[in-house]
Parts: sequence; C-alpha cells; structure tokens
Amino acid sequence: MRARARKRRGPWRAWALGVVFAIAAVAAPFRVGPVGARSALAQVEGDLDVAPADLAASALGAPVSTIEVRVLGGLWEEQLPITRIRPGERLTPELARRTMRELVATGRVADVRSVVETRPEGTALVFEVVPRRLAATVVFSGSPVATESLEGALGIRSGQEVTAFSLERSARAVEALLGELGYPEAQVRVVPEDTDDPLRVLVRVHVTPGAVTRIARRRFEVWPSPAHPALAQMLRGYAVDRGAVQSEAALTKADEQLTELLKERGWYEAAVTHEVPRPGELVVKVRAGARYDVRFEGVRTFDRERLVEALELGERDDYAPDVLAGAVRRYYAERGFLDAAVDVERRGASGASTARLVVRVREGNPVRVARRIYPCLTGSRSAADIGREIDGVLGEELPAPGVIEAVDPRVLDGAVGPPESSASHVVPHRLNPWQTYTREAYASAGRHVEELLRAEGHLSARVGPITLVRRQCDLRSQPSVCVPLGPRTLPPVECSDVPDEDLFAREVQETCRPDPTTGRRCEPEALLVMPIHAGPQAILYDVAFEGNRALTEAELLAETQLDVGEAVSTTALEAARRRLLDRYADEAYAFAEVDTELELSPDGTRAHVRFSISERDPVRISQIVVRGARRTRESLIRKRFAFAPGDLYRRGAARRTQEQIETLGAFTSVAVALEDPNVPAKEKVVVVTITERMPQYVDAKGGFSTGEGFRVGFEYGHRNLGGDAIQLVVRAQLGLRPAEFIFEDDVRRKYQALSFEELLERRNTLTVTFPDVGLGPLFRLALEAMDVRDNARDFGLTKEAVFARLIYRPRRQFWSQLGASVERNSASIFGADGKDALENYVRDNPRFANRVRVPEGTSTAFSQSLSFSWDRRNQALDATRGTFVHMGVEHVTAIPVDRAAGTCDERASSVFAATCSELLRLTNRLAAYVPLNDKGLALAASFQWGYIHHLTATSRTYPDRLFFMGGVDTIRGYLQDSLVPQDLADEVLDPNSGLDIRAVVLRGGDVFVNPRVELRVPLSRSMSTAFFLDSGNVWSDPVAIDPTRLRYAFGTGLRVGTPVGPLVFDYGFNLDRLAHAIGNKSGAGRFWEDIGAFHFSIGLF
Repeated sequence: MRARARKRRGPWRAWALGVVFAIAAVAAPFRVGPVGARSALAQVEGDLDVAPADLAASALGAPVSTIEVRVLGGLWEEQLPITRIRPGERLTPELARRTMRELVATGRVADVRSVVETRPEGTALVFEVVPRRLAATVVFSGSPVATESLEGALGIRSGQEVTAFSLERSARAVEALLGELGYPEAQVRVVPEDTDDPLRVLVRVHVTPGAVTRIARRRFEVWPSPAHPALAQMLRGYAVDRGAVQSEAALTKADEQLTELLKERGWYEAAVTHEVPRPGELVVKVRAGARYDVRFEGVRTFDRERLVEALELGERDDYAPDVLAGAVRRYYAERGFLDAAVDVERRGASGASTARLVVRVREGNPVRVARRIYPCLTGSRSAADIGREIDGVLGEELPAPGVIEAVDPRVLDGAVGPPESSASHVVPHRLNPWQTYTREAYASAGRHVEELLRAEGHLSARVGPITLVRRQCDLRSQPSVCVPLGPRTLPPVECSDVPDEDLFAREVQETCRPDPTTGRRCEPEALLVMPIHAGPQAILYDVAFEGNRALTEAELLAETQLDVGEAVSTTALEAARRRLLDRYADEAYAFAEVDTELELSPDGTRAHVRFSISERDPVRISQIVVRGARRTRESLIRKRFAFAPGDLYRRGAARRTQEQIETLGAFTSVAVALEDPNVPAKEKVVVVTITERMPQYVDAKGGFSTGEGFRVGFEYGHRNLGGDAIQLVVRAQLGLRPAEFIFEDDVRRKYQALSFEELLERRNTLTVTFPDVGLGPLFRLALEAMDVRDNARDFGLTKEAVFARLIYRPRRQFWSQLGASVERNSASIFGADGKDALENYVRDNPRFANRVRVPEGTSTAFSQSLSFSWDRRNQALDATRGTFVHMGVEHVTAIPVDRAAGTCDERASSVFAATCSELLRLTNRLAAYVPLNDKGLALAASFQWGYIHHLTATSRTYPDRLFFMGGVDTIRGYLQDSLVPQDLADEVLDPNSGLDIRAVVLRGGDVFVNPRVELRVPLSRSMSTAFFLDSGNVWSDPVAIDPTRLRYAFGTGLRVGTPVGPLVFDYGFNLDRLAHAIGNKSGAGRFWEDIGAFHFSIGLF
C-alpha cells in the first residue's frame, strides 16, 4: 500500500479490475506473492492492484506471524517502532492502513508500501519504507562552472525533502547539464551528511569535471551567399571561437546574438543555428536570406523610422506583402487615418542576396470626431461626466507623443533661416486623443463606461452599439475635397429599461467605409453615437452561501459588509469576495476559493447574490525556512516568528511575523509566504525571505535655510553589529546662523552680541539600539549619548546628556516609550539690556517675581518619561484620512551644579538665578483627517496642549522645557517662538504696570493650547494648496489661563509633492494685527507683532 497518489493505468487495467472486483474489494491494501519475490505496489490511493485470486484469498484473515520494516535506498537505516500491530493479529486491510499511517506520522518516511509474503513459519507483513531527510544547506565542491548555474539542475533547496533516490536523480541531472556545458565526462556525487538535527542533513555535491571538450574547428555555412562584405565581418564576430569550451548554452547564446545582429543590419529573415558533427567540430549554419532596403512612397505625415518600427521587421515570421501592408495600415488606423490604403511590393529575384520593399501609402485625411452624443443616458451621470471618462480612456489607449518629437519646420525656418526664405515642408502630425477616432479605443471606452455604471449599482447597464456616423463623398468631387451626400442620418436607437442583450455588439459600427476599388470615399468629420442604457439601480434582495463549513452564514454575511435592502454594485461584490478570502486566510484556509454568482430579476431591480465557497483543508506549517540571512543570526529572526511548525498558517500571524522582523531594521524587505503557493496541500513549508541592507554606511550632508543658516553634517552607521541587528549610529553636525538672516530686529541685535563660539551650533550623538532585550520581539532598547549646542530665539543651551529609552510597539500604528536621562544643561538668556530691564522691573514690582522668574546657568537634570502614540494616518507627512493621538508625561528634577540638594528651598535673589526644579511636564495632541471626496480634498484638524505642574513651591522651569508658540507647528501668523505669553502681554499693555516689551526676555510659558484646522485642496498630482485657521495661546503662569482668549492666524499656502514629503510654503496673517490695521483702531495694540509671517517646511501636521 502507498500513502501517495499516482496516475491510473491504461484501459486494460480497468478491465482486469472488473474481473477481480469481488476479490479486490477485500484484498485492496495488499500485494501477495511467493517468499522472496519482489512485489509491486499493492494499492495506491484511487488505484487497486491485487495478486491472483487464490493467493489473495488465502492471505486474507490469516494470523500475522512476522512484522518487518524494510528500509529502501541504502542511505539511512531507520529504527521505526511499530505499536499498532502485534504478531498473531489477523490480517485485514484496516490493520495495514493503520500501521502505514503510524509510519508516515513519524515524519521520517517519504514513501511506504505494504507487502504480504508467505513464509514457512506463516504470513509475514513487510512495510517497505523510503527514509527522508530535509536539506539544511547545499555545498558544491570541484565545480568548473559557477555553482548558481548548477543549482537549478540539482533541484535541491534549503528545507526541501530528499531521499536516496532523489539524490541520485539530482546527481544525474547535474551531470547532464555539465555535459551540455562542455564537460561530457563529468561525474557527480551527491552525499548527505548528518547535522545536530537528526532530521536535517548537509547536502554536499562533489563534482569531478573530467576532460573538457573545446572547439578545434569552426566552419560557417551561409545561404544564399557570404560574398557581402558586411556579412563576412559579422561572421567573424561569432561569440564562440576556436579554443572555447564546447558549451551548448554558449553556442545557443552565440546563435541568438548573431541572429539579432543580422536583423539589425537589414537581414530581417536571418536564422542562425549550429551543429556539432563530432566533438570539437562546430558548424554554424547561417540562413541570412536577402538584405532588405525599405522605401516608402506617398508618406506625408509620419517619419520613416516610425513606419519601419511598425513593420516589425526582424521580429515576425511572415513577410508576405499583404501581412506587411496590414501592419502599416494598423499604424495609420491607430492614429485616426481610417481611410489609409497601403500596398507593399517586394522587388528582387528569389534567392538574391538583396531585395527591396516598396511601401506605397495613400494616407487620406484623418477622421476627426466632431461631436459625441449619448442617447438613452439617464441617472446621476451627466453627458459631461461620461465625456470626461471617455477622454481619460482615449488618453490611455491612443498612442502618446514620444519624448523627442519632430520639430515643426516652419518654426525652425523662422528661428534660424533668413526672413525672406520659405520652403514647402510637411507639418508634423499632432495627435489629439479627444478628437481622434479608432475602433479599438472607442470599444474600450464603451466597456469602461459600462463597468463604471455597474460599479455604481446599475448592474444591467449596457453601452452600445457604438456607431460612427459619416457620409459618403460625392464621386464627382475633387480628390482633395469631399462633398458629402445628403444630411447625416442617425441610427435608430431603442431606449428601454432592460435592453436586449443581442443589441449590444462590441465592435464599433460605421455608416460609411471607403472602398478604393469602387472609388468610395467618406467625409473626414464624424458624429459618434454611443447609446448608454444605465438601467435601474439594483437592490440587494438576498445573499446565499454554499460550500461553507468552517464559518456560519451569519459570520460570512457580517464579513461581506453587504446590507440586504440597500443598493449593490459590482465594486461592492468584489470587495465582499476579497473580504471573505481574507477571513478564510485568517482562519488558516489559505487555498480557499470564493466565486460570486449574480442573478438579476427580469426588470433588473433586484439582485440575488450567491457566494460559492471551496474551503479545502486548513493549512498547517510543516517547517519554516529562512532565506537570505547571510549576516544576521537566524535564531534572532526566528525569535520574531508569530507561529511555529505544527501551527495553523494564518495570514494575520504571517503579517505579524513580517512586521516583527522588519523592526530589526537590518533588512530592505521581508516576505513571509508559503512555498509553492499555487499548489494546495494540508501541510506547507513557510518561507521567510529577507533582503539584507548593507551593514555599514557613511553619509555627509550640508544645506542652508533662513531658519537654521548654514549646516554641515556627517553620519556613520552600522545596522547589524555582530549579526544581532544591533544598530550603531554616530552623527556630527555643525551649524551657523548669521545675524543677517534673522528677520526680527530685536532678535538680530541679540545674536550680534554673541561670540563666534556661541553662534556656532553643534549636535553630536552616539546611539546604540538593541532589538532584543529579553522581553520579546515587541521591545527594543536605545541608548544615546549627546553633546548639543543649540540657539533658540531668546536663549542658548549647551547640553551633555545620556538617554535610555525602552520602546514597546505591539502594532505598527501603536507604540509607547519609557525613558530616562541624566543631563548637564547650561542655559544662557540672550540680551543684556532686556535682562537689566527685567531685573529693574522685578525690583520695583516684587509681586511679579515668581511670574517672570527664568532660571539660567548650569544644572544637572534627571528625567523619567512615559509616552503613548497611536497613528492611524494614511500618510505621516501628508495625511488625508485617519487619526493621530499622542500623550506624554515627563518628570524632571534639576539641581544647580553649585548648590547642594539641601539648600534648594532658598529664595533666589535674582530672577535669573539657577534654582532647583522639580516638575511634571504633560503634553497631548489629538488630530483627525476627514476626506471630503476621492480626489484628495480633505479637512485636517488638530488640538494640542501642554501643562507644567511644579511639585515644590520654589520650583521654576528652565528655558529648555518651556512651551513656546508661533511658527509652522503652532500658529503660522507668527514667527518661530515669537508669541508673548498672554499674562505678560497684558502687563506690557497695561500703562500702569511699567513692564516694557524689552524686559520680556523669554517668550515661553508653563501652559499652552493650540487648536488648528486646515482645508487641503489638490491642484494636480504633485501640487496642492490649503486654507488654514490656527489659534492658540501660551501663559507663563498656569493660574492665569483663560481658554477663551486665543490668538488667531488665517492663511494659505502651496504644497509641492516630493519623494521625501511635500515642500510647504505658507503665509499666515495675524488676524488681530490685521483687524487693528484695517479698522484703524485707536491705540497701538500689540505693537511688537508683525501683520503676518512666511514659513517653509517639509511635511504637514
């Protein structure tokens, strides 16, 4: 008995089967024979093979005296215990079948058959097995050619099953290939070697090439004659010369190369073959045929080169004149010249070495569609809508102009010729797809309109028959003039709710076709009639399922998302079918098939849908093979698998596996799929294919912007340290922002007072990321050391810090981060005059000291942070749908370096004195993106806020952790970080306070709110515009917060799409300043603010 299926044998087998049917029914699993006789297969699934009736009958029911396992192949001696049968049991078909299943279940057997032998001691039941192993890897040795060329003939891949017999076949296949490559005496041995895994073997392929056969003599046989000098020169370039290895592959390639070269030089019918009468002797047979010279007559519109391409010379098998004429005629018809007449004549004697093709063309006039009408059109689609859809199809179907087109000679004469010169030139033909008529293009347009209407729910929609209405020219009119006969007559069209299927011929009909034999011509202008019968919109009446077993009808109906009683379309049905396939794939039915049958009621108003499901068997994973991991440890990759051998293969698990492997960051691509995905089976091998990135890289970059000045940077990275996907990144960046590029006068004066060392910004970082920290594949740890000098609007910061971040990312859209840092910060506030003014103000108004206190100096900070992000945007930098949520909290303890922790409760004498700080910094952002149509129009809204809560009475916020408003990320009517906190602005505007705007040396606060809304309007595929309204405010003292007092900015901008994200150019107007200026209100208002600001950025909020 066999566990594998094989083909049924011939008709004689069926006849024999019928003769012994009764005996076969009981002796099915056995082949009975004399002692020592080799028996053929006893039974194959679906096929029956029995011995003579007397022997089979005598064995049935006899007690089994001996049970043996006989190993075939001679490679592996398997010790396979048998527990489901014992000596003395009576022989039955089920007994043998049960034991065979037990042997197959061990996983160590590729094939098993049962044989019954009659021995003196009784009946022996022998199980003949073919052991199997899995190839761990394949290693070649001694090969005289590249091993890649032998792998296909070997046919053994990593993870593939091998047996003694398959290894022998592979060896013979490699020997045959080497013989074709010039090594006829090659000998190949394929030897398996055991590994630590008892089921996996290392396959070694030992090649002994033997003597190589080389070309000793080369001879050409040429027809009709080798006398042509160019032909003789090309023959000398035949790729295989004397002394080369006699390789069949190399000879075939040389034949193809010479054939291609001959066709390029005009021998369009050339064919090159070769023979090897005896080893080392090569005969190259060149049937060159005639060398053609192509001449065109009557061509006025198109270039000769384009028409030669249309002839496809050298690419066709038939060079009959009528075939060539048809090719040129099609070229003209595709460009609207329906009436073109083409005649091809071959001149030259048969068997001559040269010939001439004369192509005579009578072009006629191009047919121009003057107007299109759509009889019977009803429903929501207007004639203009249908026209735009047809124009889109015509633009794709009709030949587009090339990159390099012929120049109009009249323009060229006017540009480079003398003014008085004139000549008669043919003006290049400019194809207008929307006025050009071709049968194929309009037939495609009709099908597109029909599919469009059906996708919108008009399931009985029909389009056609399309008719091109042209009148016949009067036979008495001049050849260059067409005088139409009579008025245009439109074809009769019958409009009905449910049109007859037979009315709709797919081919476009024409009322007039030219006939050169009778002199009939047709007018060049045409009227196109395209009847469009939309029919009623179908309502889903019922949904039925058949063939489903694993899922109930209720589950399947919910999965389709179809609503009975609502309108239905072909698009919705196809989407439902795909959702069913996805659901079955998630349930491990990887080879399930779903067909949709749609039945309409006679009036087309009701739709009956039936989903026919072929579930097949759920797929289990027999083995998982990793391919492409040459630098990365395979065990690291396997830790990220979401399944294991023996599990059901679910698409969701495969997707999670892919995502978890991608998080290693060492690969350009990761694919998880079944091996041989088109071959259904209960157990399949899962192949994880990865493409590794280059492990190391060096990058140098530079740039300039008005916001950051000149920048130069260097980066070195290693993506895969030690094969563990540990990433090392070293970055160094220098920047210099000259004061001349600062727009605000007061800020520019502050920068002019800085030294060169203070102006020079730097950012040096060293980051090491560990993808595996023992917490599972969803966690990664990043350690970073940082040295930074950064200049903001009002202060400078020097930071040396060490960060540790533990990142948890269970899904691509969601991640959280737990971090800690130790920092040494040195903050200095710019502007000596402003600082003096603030000191004087606090001395005169001590009650405001806590509100305006801004510590600077050097401090040591310890921080711990926790954040969550959930990103459902369709694009991070240019979102038009989805949501984004972020929440974060940071605990910071800062201690001045010249103070002990125990003295931090002292009151500072200066508003700028370094002080102890202990605070919680909370940040939140919520954004939503709503598409308004399917062309990119979208509404984007965002709300973010931040709050700093001090944990001690004397705690104050250092400048690097304050909130600032103004700029592209907050309110675009203000320059970056330029908005003065509301409570400080009120003091400045209060004439009794005495606070001058110059004394507001730092425009940051402890709390802010920032609502924003933006309408994004596409202009083209790569350009769009927007209208935005930004609002918000910031307060230095959280007690003073008033959410009703917000600042507003309205503006617009231009976005240009690029591969890295949209380039954004925005201008926002400060509405308060604008209203003050327009209304000519008394008072200065916020006199220090500008009326608006321009911003440039990459990416949108």
